[in-house]
Amino acid sequence: MRVVTAALLLGLGACGGGGDDGGDGGTVDHRPNVTGAYASTGTMTLVIFGQSQTNDFADTIRIAAGAGSNKTALNLRSDTFECGEGFPGTMTGERAFSVQQTECQVHLDEQNCDGTLTVRSGTGNRDEAGTLHLSMKGDFSSRNCAPIPVTGQFTMELTGNRTGE
Repeated sequence: MRVVTAALLLGLGACGGGGDDGGDGGTVDHRPNVTGAYASTGTMTLVIFGQSQTNDFADTIRIAAGAGSNKTALNLRSDTFECGEGFPGTMTGERAFSVQQTECQVHLDEQNCDGTLTVRSGTGNRDEAGTLHLSMKGDFSSRNCAPIPVTGQFTMELTGNRTGE
């Protein structure tokens, strides 16, 4: 299980996703309240074959305003998970946002195998002290990494502060 866990943590790298809900977001654009780069730490919990394993996790999360005129659209990028166009998000409050469902096709170089990472849900906010809180949950599967296909769930919980980038 440790090899699969390490492979997933190191190799979930080619995620893709996109989307724009088409809304105009009203007249106030709150995205500057959360945009920026955040040096973040936390945990990644994987459940494989009913066994849970939690690992420390560090990443830089980059949040940018989404393209177009939609004043609620966000794009989240991870320095660890190169997720194609990024994880799409939507502002849900003055300093709060949700992460939309995103499916990522991944290739694990060290094991020369392929898999899928699906973010099912996520939420985030930047508190009054300026700390980012981000949580994402979803599923993963490998197609040819082990003698049998491996499927499971993941939960990522991160907090961090702006880096000034």
